[in-house]
Amino acid sequence: MINNLDTACSYLEIDGKVIGPHKPTYFIAEAGLNHNTDIKLAKKLIEEAHNCGADAVKFQTFKSEKFLTTTSSYYNGFKQAELSYDKFAELKDFAKSVGITFFSAPFDIESADFLKEIGVQCFKIASGDFTDLPLIRHVAKMNVPMIISTGVANMEEVEEVVNLCMFESNKKIALLHCIAHYPTDPEEANLLAMDTMRKKFHVPVGYSDNGESLLVDIVAASMGANLIEKHFTIDKKLPGPDHFFSIDPAGLKDLISKIRIVESMHGDGIKAPQISEMEVRQDIRKSITAAEDISENEIITAEKLLTKRPAIGIKPKYFERVVGKKANKKIKKDTAIQWEDIS
Repeated sequence: MINNLDTACSYLEIDGKVIGPHKPTYFIAEAGLNHNTDIKLAKKLIEEAHNCGADAVKFQTFKSEKFLTTTSSYYNGFKQAELSYDKFAELKDFAKSVGITFFSAPFDIESADFLKEIGVQCFKIASGDFTDLPLIRHVAKMNVPMIISTGVANMEEVEEVVNLCMFESNKKIALLHCIAHYPTDPEEANLLAMDTMRKKFHVPVGYSDNGESLLVDIVAASMGANLIEKHFTIDKKLPGPDHFFSIDPAGLKDLISKIRIVESMHGDGIKAPQISEMEVRQDIRKSITAAEDISENEIITAEKLLTKRPAIGIKPKYFERVVGKKANKKIKKDTAIQWEDIS
Protein backbone atom coordinates (compact mmCIF):
# COMPACT_ATOMS: atom_id res chain seq x y z
CA MET A 1 0.00 0.00 0.00
CA ILE A 2 1.35 3.42 -1.00
CA ASN A 3 0.75 5.84 1.85
CA ASN A 4 2.62 8.86 0.53
CA LEU A 5 0.74 10.07 -2.53
CA ASP A 6 2.78 13.24 -2.92
CA THR A 7 4.43 11.55 -5.89
CA ALA A 8 1.13 11.86 -7.77
CA CYS A 9 0.96 14.53 -10.43
CA SER A 10 -0.92 17.78 -9.77
CA TYR A 11 -1.39 18.12 -13.51
CA LEU A 12 -2.54 15.79 -16.25
CA GLU A 13 -1.95 16.20 -19.99
CA ILE A 14 -4.41 14.78 -22.50
CA ASP A 15 -3.86 15.21 -26.21
CA GLY A 16 -1.73 18.31 -25.67
CA LYS A 17 -4.03 20.01 -23.16
CA VAL A 18 -2.87 20.43 -19.57
CA ILE A 19 -5.44 19.86 -16.82
CA GLY A 20 -4.97 21.07 -13.26
CA PRO A 21 -4.76 24.14 -11.01
CA HIS A 22 -4.93 27.51 -12.80
CA LYS A 23 -5.69 25.81 -16.12
CA PRO A 24 -8.97 26.07 -18.07
CA THR A 25 -11.65 23.66 -16.91
CA TYR A 26 -11.44 20.61 -19.16
CA PHE A 27 -14.94 19.98 -20.49
CA ILE A 28 -16.03 16.50 -21.54
CA ALA A 29 -19.21 16.07 -23.57
CA GLU A 30 -20.52 12.69 -22.46
CA ALA A 31 -22.07 11.22 -25.60
CA GLY A 32 -22.33 7.86 -23.86
CA LEU A 33 -25.11 5.85 -25.45
CA ASN A 34 -26.84 8.85 -27.01
CA HIS A 35 -25.67 7.76 -30.47
CA ASN A 36 -28.62 5.31 -30.52
CA THR A 37 -26.33 2.98 -32.59
CA ASP A 38 -26.57 5.47 -35.48
CA ILE A 39 -23.08 6.32 -36.74
CA LYS A 40 -24.37 9.53 -38.36
CA LEU A 41 -25.88 10.64 -35.05
CA ALA A 42 -22.64 9.76 -33.27
CA LYS A 43 -20.67 11.91 -35.71
CA LYS A 44 -23.15 14.74 -35.23
CA LEU A 45 -22.59 14.52 -31.47
CA ILE A 46 -18.83 14.79 -32.04
CA GLU A 47 -19.18 17.72 -34.42
CA GLU A 48 -21.57 19.64 -32.19
CA ALA A 49 -19.48 19.02 -29.08
CA HIS A 50 -16.52 20.59 -30.87
CA ASN A 51 -18.60 23.51 -32.13
CA CYS A 52 -19.82 24.19 -28.59
CA GLY A 53 -16.27 24.41 -27.23
CA ALA A 54 -15.92 21.04 -25.50
CA ASP A 55 -12.38 19.69 -25.13
CA ALA A 56 -13.34 16.05 -25.52
CA VAL A 57 -16.23 13.80 -26.43
CA LYS A 58 -16.62 10.51 -24.58
CA PHE A 59 -18.43 7.32 -25.45
CA GLN A 60 -18.84 3.86 -23.86
CA THR A 61 -17.24 0.81 -25.44
CA PHE A 62 -18.32 -2.70 -24.50
CA LYS A 63 -19.42 -6.16 -25.43
CA SER A 64 -22.56 -6.73 -23.38
CA GLU A 65 -21.86 -10.40 -22.73
CA LYS A 66 -18.43 -9.47 -21.37
CA PHE A 67 -19.71 -7.34 -18.49
CA LEU A 68 -23.36 -8.36 -17.95
CA THR A 69 -25.03 -11.65 -17.23
CA THR A 70 -27.69 -12.48 -19.78
CA THR A 71 -30.22 -12.52 -16.91
CA SER A 72 -29.36 -8.94 -15.88
CA SER A 73 -32.22 -6.46 -16.23
CA TYR A 74 -29.75 -4.21 -18.06
CA TYR A 75 -28.59 -6.78 -20.60
CA ASN A 76 -31.10 -6.19 -23.39
CA GLY A 77 -30.81 -2.42 -23.17
CA PHE A 78 -27.03 -2.44 -23.45
CA LYS A 79 -27.07 -5.11 -26.15
CA GLN A 80 -29.34 -2.94 -28.26
CA ALA A 81 -27.04 0.06 -27.69
CA GLU A 82 -23.79 -1.65 -28.78
CA LEU A 83 -21.62 -0.09 -31.46
CA SER A 84 -19.17 -2.30 -33.30
CA TYR A 85 -15.44 -1.81 -32.82
CA ASP A 86 -15.17 -0.78 -36.48
CA LYS A 87 -17.59 2.07 -35.88
CA PHE A 88 -15.64 3.26 -32.84
CA ALA A 89 -12.48 3.31 -34.94
CA GLU A 90 -14.34 5.39 -37.51
CA LEU A 91 -15.57 7.79 -34.82
CA LYS A 92 -12.07 8.17 -33.38
CA ASP A 93 -10.73 9.15 -36.80
CA PHE A 94 -13.65 11.49 -37.38
CA ALA A 95 -13.08 13.25 -34.05
CA LYS A 96 -9.44 13.77 -34.99
CA SER A 97 -10.46 15.32 -38.30
CA VAL A 98 -12.89 17.63 -36.50
CA GLY A 99 -10.30 18.67 -33.92
CA ILE A 100 -11.75 17.27 -30.69
CA THR A 101 -10.28 14.60 -28.41
CA PHE A 102 -12.06 11.25 -28.53
CA PHE A 103 -12.01 8.76 -25.70
CA SER A 104 -14.24 6.14 -24.18
CA ALA A 105 -15.02 4.12 -21.08
CA PRO A 106 -14.30 0.42 -21.66
CA PHE A 107 -16.55 -1.85 -19.64
CA ASP A 108 -14.46 -4.97 -20.26
CA ILE A 109 -10.82 -5.88 -20.86
CA GLU A 110 -11.35 -6.79 -24.52
CA SER A 111 -12.81 -3.33 -25.20
CA ALA A 112 -9.95 -1.68 -23.30
CA ASP A 113 -7.44 -3.52 -25.50
CA PHE A 114 -9.29 -2.37 -28.62
CA LEU A 115 -9.28 1.27 -27.51
CA LYS A 116 -5.56 1.07 -26.80
CA GLU A 117 -5.03 -0.44 -30.24
CA ILE A 118 -6.74 2.48 -32.02
CA GLY A 119 -4.69 4.95 -29.98
CA VAL A 120 -7.16 6.69 -27.69
CA GLN A 121 -5.59 9.60 -25.80
CA CYS A 122 -7.32 8.76 -22.53
CA PHE A 123 -9.34 6.08 -20.77
CA LYS A 124 -12.42 6.74 -18.67
CA ILE A 125 -13.23 4.41 -15.81
CA ALA A 126 -16.97 4.48 -15.16
CA SER A 127 -18.41 4.59 -11.65
CA GLY A 128 -19.93 1.16 -12.18
CA ASP A 129 -16.46 -0.28 -12.75
CA PHE A 130 -14.88 1.35 -9.71
CA THR A 131 -14.57 -1.97 -7.90
CA ASP A 132 -13.49 -3.90 -11.00
CA LEU A 133 -9.86 -3.80 -9.94
CA PRO A 134 -8.74 -6.32 -12.60
CA LEU A 135 -10.05 -3.96 -15.32
CA ILE A 136 -8.55 -0.89 -13.65
CA ARG A 137 -5.19 -2.65 -13.22
CA HIS A 138 -5.24 -3.72 -16.87
CA VAL A 139 -5.89 -0.16 -18.04
CA ALA A 140 -3.39 1.37 -15.62
CA LYS A 141 -0.63 -0.85 -17.02
CA MET A 142 -1.18 0.77 -20.43
CA ASN A 143 0.27 3.98 -18.98
CA VAL A 144 -2.33 6.13 -20.72
CA PRO A 145 -4.08 9.00 -18.89
CA MET A 146 -7.06 7.80 -16.86
CA ILE A 147 -10.12 9.79 -15.76
CA ILE A 148 -11.84 7.88 -12.98
CA SER A 149 -15.44 8.48 -11.85
CA THR A 150 -16.13 7.84 -8.18
CA GLY A 151 -19.93 7.51 -8.07
CA VAL A 152 -21.18 5.26 -5.23
CA ALA A 153 -17.64 5.02 -3.84
CA ASN A 154 -16.46 5.89 -0.35
CA MET A 155 -13.06 7.36 0.48
CA GLU A 156 -11.50 4.01 1.36
CA GLU A 157 -12.44 2.65 -2.07
CA VAL A 158 -11.09 5.75 -3.82
CA GLU A 159 -7.79 5.35 -1.99
CA GLU A 160 -7.63 1.70 -3.02
CA VAL A 161 -8.05 2.60 -6.70
CA VAL A 162 -5.55 5.47 -6.59
CA ASN A 163 -3.00 3.24 -4.86
CA LEU A 164 -3.56 0.54 -7.47
CA CYS A 165 -2.81 2.97 -10.31
CA MET A 166 0.29 4.24 -8.49
CA PHE A 167 1.45 0.67 -7.87
CA GLU A 168 1.22 0.06 -11.61
CA SER A 169 3.33 3.24 -12.10
CA ASN A 170 0.49 5.16 -13.73
CA LYS A 171 0.43 8.59 -12.10
CA LYS A 172 -1.49 10.10 -15.01
CA ILE A 173 -4.89 10.08 -13.34
CA ALA A 174 -7.73 12.46 -12.56
CA LEU A 175 -10.67 11.83 -10.26
CA LEU A 176 -14.26 12.85 -10.92
CA HIS A 177 -16.63 13.28 -8.03
CA CYS A 178 -19.92 11.82 -9.21
CA ILE A 179 -23.41 10.98 -7.95
CA ALA A 180 -24.60 7.82 -9.71
CA HIS A 181 -28.26 8.74 -9.71
CA TYR A 182 -30.00 9.65 -12.97
CA PRO A 183 -30.85 12.46 -13.07
CA THR A 184 -28.97 13.81 -10.05
CA ASP A 185 -30.78 16.41 -7.94
CA PRO A 186 -28.65 19.53 -7.29
CA GLU A 187 -29.08 19.01 -3.54
CA GLU A 188 -27.24 15.69 -3.85
CA ALA A 189 -24.18 17.15 -5.59
CA ASN A 190 -21.99 17.36 -2.44
CA LEU A 191 -19.39 19.37 -4.36
CA LEU A 192 -17.13 19.80 -1.33
CA ALA A 193 -16.11 16.19 -1.87
CA MET A 194 -13.93 17.49 -4.71
CA ASP A 195 -11.81 19.39 -2.18
CA THR A 196 -11.57 16.34 0.05
CA MET A 197 -10.16 14.21 -2.75
CA ARG A 198 -7.88 16.96 -4.08
CA LYS A 199 -6.27 17.51 -0.67
CA LYS A 200 -5.75 13.80 -0.09
CA PHE A 201 -4.54 12.63 -3.48
CA HIS A 202 -2.94 15.69 -5.12
CA VAL A 203 -4.34 14.90 -8.57
CA PRO A 204 -6.70 16.90 -10.81
CA VAL A 205 -10.26 16.58 -9.54
CA GLY A 206 -13.54 17.47 -11.20
CA TYR A 207 -17.23 16.68 -11.36
CA SER A 208 -19.10 14.20 -13.53
CA ASP A 209 -22.65 15.53 -13.71
CA ASN A 210 -25.59 13.20 -14.21
CA GLY A 211 -28.16 15.96 -13.70
CA GLU A 212 -29.98 18.59 -15.72
CA SER A 213 -29.05 21.70 -13.74
CA LEU A 214 -26.45 24.01 -15.27
CA LEU A 215 -26.00 25.80 -11.95
CA VAL A 216 -24.30 22.76 -10.42
CA ASP A 217 -21.62 22.77 -13.13
CA ILE A 218 -21.09 26.52 -12.85
CA VAL A 219 -20.70 26.22 -9.08
CA ALA A 220 -18.32 23.27 -9.55
CA ALA A 221 -16.20 25.42 -11.85
CA SER A 222 -16.28 28.27 -9.34
CA MET A 223 -15.00 25.84 -6.71
CA GLY A 224 -12.03 24.94 -8.88
CA ALA A 225 -13.18 21.81 -10.70
CA ASN A 226 -10.35 20.89 -13.07
CA LEU A 227 -12.68 18.82 -15.23
CA ILE A 228 -16.42 18.73 -15.85
CA GLU A 229 -18.25 15.95 -17.65
CA LYS A 230 -21.88 16.33 -18.69
CA HIS A 231 -24.25 14.14 -20.68
CA PHE A 232 -24.74 15.53 -24.17
CA THR A 233 -27.43 14.99 -26.81
CA ILE A 234 -28.51 16.52 -30.09
CA ASP A 235 -32.16 16.40 -29.06
CA LYS A 236 -33.53 15.82 -25.54
CA LYS A 237 -36.66 14.25 -27.08
CA LEU A 238 -34.85 11.40 -28.81
CA PRO A 239 -35.64 7.88 -27.58
CA GLY A 240 -33.18 6.39 -25.12
CA PRO A 241 -32.49 6.37 -21.38
CA ASP A 242 -30.15 9.37 -21.19
CA HIS A 243 -31.41 11.93 -23.71
CA PHE A 244 -34.01 13.59 -21.49
CA PHE A 245 -31.54 14.74 -18.83
CA SER A 246 -28.67 15.45 -21.25
CA ILE A 247 -27.72 18.95 -22.34
CA ASP A 248 -28.36 19.96 -25.96
CA PRO A 249 -26.00 22.01 -28.16
CA ALA A 250 -27.51 25.39 -27.29
CA GLY A 251 -27.31 24.57 -23.60
CA LEU A 252 -23.77 23.21 -23.87
CA LYS A 253 -22.50 26.28 -25.69
CA ASP A 254 -24.09 28.53 -23.07
CA LEU A 255 -22.72 26.45 -20.18
CA ILE A 256 -19.15 26.39 -21.48
CA SER A 257 -19.30 30.13 -22.11
CA LYS A 258 -20.41 30.73 -18.51
CA ILE A 259 -17.69 28.42 -17.18
CA ARG A 260 -15.05 30.40 -19.09
CA ILE A 261 -16.36 33.57 -17.43
CA VAL A 262 -16.16 31.87 -14.03
CA GLU A 263 -12.54 30.94 -14.75
CA SER A 264 -11.69 34.53 -15.51
CA MET A 265 -13.04 35.45 -12.07
CA HIS A 266 -10.59 33.13 -10.29
CA GLY A 267 -7.59 35.36 -10.92
CA ASP A 268 -4.13 34.40 -9.72
CA GLY A 269 -4.88 34.31 -6.00
CA ILE A 270 -2.46 37.15 -5.20
CA LYS A 271 -4.08 39.81 -3.02
CA ALA A 272 -3.00 42.96 -4.83
CA PRO A 273 -4.79 45.89 -6.51
CA GLN A 274 -6.06 45.22 -9.99
CA ILE A 275 -5.06 47.55 -12.83
CA SER A 276 -8.50 49.14 -12.86
CA GLU A 277 -8.23 49.86 -9.11
CA MET A 278 -4.98 51.74 -9.53
CA GLU A 279 -6.85 54.41 -11.46
CA VAL A 280 -9.02 55.25 -8.44
CA ARG A 281 -6.67 54.30 -5.62
CA GLN A 282 -5.56 57.89 -4.91
CA ASP A 283 -9.09 59.29 -5.23
CA ILE A 284 -10.81 56.94 -2.80
CA ARG A 285 -8.10 56.77 -0.13
CA LYS A 286 -7.37 59.48 2.41
CA SER A 287 -4.51 61.59 3.67
CA ILE A 288 -3.98 63.69 6.82
CA THR A 289 -5.53 67.07 6.13
CA ALA A 290 -5.71 70.39 7.96
CA ALA A 291 -9.12 70.72 9.65
CA GLU A 292 -8.52 74.50 9.93
CA ASP A 293 -5.80 76.96 9.07
CA ILE A 294 -2.53 76.10 10.86
CA SER A 295 -0.03 78.92 11.44
CA GLU A 296 3.69 78.64 10.79
CA ASN A 297 5.56 77.30 13.87
CA GLU A 298 2.26 76.22 15.46
CA ILE A 299 2.26 72.90 17.32
CA ILE A 300 -0.23 70.61 15.59
CA THR A 301 -2.94 69.06 17.80
CA ALA A 302 -5.34 66.27 16.92
CA GLU A 303 -8.23 68.73 16.79
CA LYS A 304 -6.53 70.54 13.92
CA LEU A 305 -6.44 67.39 11.77
CA LEU A 306 -8.89 65.30 9.77
CA THR A 307 -8.41 62.37 7.40
CA LYS A 308 -9.88 63.23 4.01
CA ARG A 309 -9.81 62.15 0.41
CA PRO A 310 -7.79 62.21 -1.85
CA ALA A 311 -4.63 60.39 -0.80
CA ILE A 312 -2.12 63.08 -1.83
CA GLY A 313 -0.48 63.66 1.55
CA ILE A 314 0.70 61.77 4.61
CA LYS A 315 -1.10 58.45 5.10
CA PRO A 316 -3.67 58.29 7.94
CA LYS A 317 -1.71 55.50 9.65
CA TYR A 318 0.86 58.17 10.65
CA PHE A 319 -1.78 60.34 12.39
CA GLU A 320 -0.20 59.98 15.86
CA ARG A 321 3.23 60.86 14.49
CA VAL A 322 1.93 64.10 13.01
CA VAL A 323 0.25 65.19 16.27
CA GLY A 324 2.74 67.24 18.30
CA LYS A 325 4.83 68.25 15.31
CA LYS A 326 5.51 71.91 14.43
CA ALA A 327 4.26 73.42 11.21
CA ASN A 328 7.16 74.61 9.03
CA LYS A 329 4.84 76.94 7.13
CA LYS A 330 1.25 78.11 7.09
CA ILE A 331 -1.03 75.23 6.15
CA LYS A 332 -4.44 76.24 4.88
CA LYS A 333 -7.66 74.44 5.81
CA ASP A 334 -8.37 71.35 3.65
CA THR A 335 -4.77 71.11 2.54
CA ALA A 336 -3.19 67.64 2.56
CA ILE A 337 -0.17 67.76 4.87
CA GLN A 338 3.22 66.67 3.50
CA TRP A 339 6.17 65.45 5.54
CA GLU A 340 8.20 68.52 4.52
CA ASP A 341 5.45 70.74 6.01
CA ILE A 342 6.24 69.59 9.54
CA SER A 343 9.20 68.96 11.81
